[in-house]
Amino acid sequence: MKTLIKYIILLFIVSSGLHAFGQSEFKKKLSQKKAKFDEKMEEYQIEFEGPLTYTTIESALADSTKVRVLALSYQGLTEFPTEILKLPNIEYLWLDGNFIEYMPDSITELKKLKYLDLSYNEGIYIRQTINKLSGLRNLETIGLVGCKIMKIPPEIAKLTTLRSLALEENDIYELPKEIGNLVGLHDLYLSQNKLATVPPEIGKLRNLRKLELADNKILELPQEIGKMRNLEILDVSNNKLHHVPYHILKLRHLERLDIRKNFGLTAEKYKLKVILPKTSVRF
Repeated sequence: MKTLIKYIILLFIVSSGLHAFGQSEFKKKLSQKKAKFDEKMEEYQIEFEGPLTYTTIESALADSTKVRVLALSYQGLTEFPTEILKLPNIEYLWLDGNFIEYMPDSITELKKLKYLDLSYNEGIYIRQTINKLSGLRNLETIGLVGCKIMKIPPEIAKLTTLRSLALEENDIYELPKEIGNLVGLHDLYLSQNKLATVPPEIGKLRNLRKLELADNKILELPQEIGKMRNLEILDVSNNKLHHVPYHILKLRHLERLDIRKNFGLTAEKYKLKVILPKTSVRF
């Protein structure tokens, strides 16, 4: 049912976008990104109860006090639609696949916003965006997938209410030590970037359940990873690891460890089977 709803939304976006954005250009953009949209669809689905998902500003404004969910994905938007500020009860907002660069100062008026997807807005200014979003006290999930981000600014520490942060498919080569301030995080997605190291401060994320670091250039993991006592899933596949720190045995709740395509880890296979007997290890 959830999948059907998502595809209905996507079909509506296609039909409205063809008119507003120009048929050929819209089709080109959509064909490039649709595969990524589908791949992430299941991961970011929300269980909605009762209200419909609105897919145009006009329909949302006609029912402004009842809107909880608004999906404006792939609609050729070049700036944040300030009309959204007239929706006092909005909780889930998709603005992915557009051309938005800045967040307005007044975004803090969306006091009930929990979920915001800004993925595939490739020109977005990350420092300004983080500073503006830090004023949203109920914000739990941010999607910034495929935004061509190179560096995460230290201001990330301000997003203390986050439970899930998606930063895959960027050009991030370094994580700030301030990432350790996001102590409420449950899920952190950093696959398909250019990371060579992981800061030891990541060990402060004691509530983290899922950490995805696949498809980077990571040479080693910090021993502090053993402090993430609630970690259940760790994916470090397709990196350049030569060993896994012994401290990983402290991860008592680790259910799945993916170390595939780390060709320097061949000799580690048997050690990991011994020290992590209850963990599903993918070699």
